[in-house]
Amino acid sequence: MRKMMMYLLVLPLIILQGHIPAPACELMGASFNEATPVNNLFGAFRYRGNHQPDGWGVAFYPDKSVQLFKEPKHALESGLAEFLTGYESFTARLLIAHVRKASVGGVAYQNTHPFQRELDGTQYVLAHNGTLRDFNEKLPLGRIKPLGINDSEFLLCYLLGRIEKKDVVQWDETTFGWLQDVLRTANETGKLNCLFSNGEYLFVYHDMNDYTSLHYIERAAPFGPVNFLDTQENVDLNRFYSPEAVGTIVATIPLTDEKWVTIKPGQLIVLIDGAAVFTGAAVKPPPEDGGE
Repeated sequence: MRKMMMYLLVLPLIILQGHIPAPACELMGASFNEATPVNNLFGAFRYRGNHQPDGWGVAFYPDKSVQLFKEPKHALESGLAEFLTGYESFTARLLIAHVRKASVGGVAYQNTHPFQRELDGTQYVLAHNGTLRDFNEKLPLGRIKPLGINDSEFLLCYLLGRIEKKDVVQWDETTFGWLQDVLRTANETGKLNCLFSNGEYLFVYHDMNDYTSLHYIERAAPFGPVNFLDTQENVDLNRFYSPEAVGTIVATIPLTDEKWVTIKPGQLIVLIDGAAVFTGAAVKPPPEDGGE
């Protein structure tokens, strides 16, 4: 409760500084070269639920299988989210988190991100920020079908159908570029920022029309203190990272007062073991026309 009151006190200042806009949902992801405590990241990110109160979720890979927690409720009103924030054994090499403001599909568990599906013995996870329109007609599915009506779950099924049809058995420069084109095709139906993973790679895609934003920051020794914007907590990263740790953190809006890098429109960045192995070319966004 004390932290929440502190957040409400500093919220006007954060908004004035331009750190907290009001996108439909917000994303957060991380890729590390070793199992690293992520409860501090999740604990700061869940305060974004004050703007996105309709659900929260987090997916991570303890091994080749995915562990998924999510609820269709405010992240700051969740006892489970509170537990994960204080759980020091909450470690991961790869993480995807999401807080939701409902757009397509009501407030329900089946519409809460991240979404998970299996393909050829691999568990894939996706979280999406944005809204797709007429996706049923424009994005043909393969054999994998959604359980609900959410556009984001549909997107995951569409991507897996394309991966299965192309018979991707190994990811490399060519297939990374192909996936960027597939995401841009899906992006033609609306607004699309997403985090997508097979447990090995973290695929990070930013909307080609520059809808809202997506940022990343790299982590490597030497580590020092950082200030989390939403909670105004000053945290020494040496408490969480070993000297050998290398990582990249992704968020819709920067979580800390460091200098984050803005991902360009239509750009796919692929991370593994904390480092980028593919950075796609950007597209030039169209001029603003006063639309939504």
